[in-house]
Amino acid sequence: MGRFLREREGDLAPTDVAVLVRLAGQQCTRSRDLAQAEGLDPSTMSRRLASLAERGLVERHPDPADRRAQVLGLTEAGLEALTQERARRVELVTDTLADWPETEKAQLADLLGRLADSLESARGTHTSGQSP
Repeated sequence: MGRFLREREGDLAPTDVAVLVRLAGQQCTRSRDLAQAEGLDPSTMSRRLASLAERGLVERHPDPADRRAQVLGLTEAGLEALTQERARRVELVTDTLADWPETEKAQLADLLGRLADSLESARGTHTSGQSP
């Protein structure tokens, strides 16, 4: 699936999408947290964020708790770009499955939901033993 989406890449690179998703969900709001969450070097994340900021998709603000640091957020344009990318991905998958019988589509949806639940459960198991 990942390769399929990368081969049909839209305006945003996969790493850009991952950053925008995390910012939209407020899972991370500092550059170092984003870098750690995505498994990237902080300097690589810094360049990625600079590119997103130049395109008007991400904005930086002083952290109210620590004025030396900055917190990140999506701009309206960033939220719109993420919304469009999600719609584009849904359309790609929907078009690909257009000739599948409805029962098989429903079966796939059920199995993908089950897989997502299992992955989330496994993720919790693997991260619960780690120190914050």
